[in-house]
Amino acid sequence: MKIKVKLYTILKKYGEGKIGDDDIMVVSEDLTISGLLSQLSIPEKTGKVFLVNDLPKDKVYELHEGDEVKILSFIGGG
Repeated sequence: MKIKVKLYTILKKYGEGKIGDDDIMVVSEDLTISGLLSQLSIPEKTGKVFLVNDLPKDKVYELHEGDEVKILSFIGGG
């Protein structure tokens, strides 16, 4: 199935070679956000926020054809 994946800030590097220029990624059915993180090799310890179709979701959310997934990381500063 095809989903749109957008990575922000320091997470952008994990999409290189895995996500198309049009932000489209072909993934297996029944994939969760956690499974997507694994496919993209994004470390678990990285603080993240997940939006699917602009709504906050948990890592256990099962993705569907045409979903738009945005993954953002926490940025610290001071």
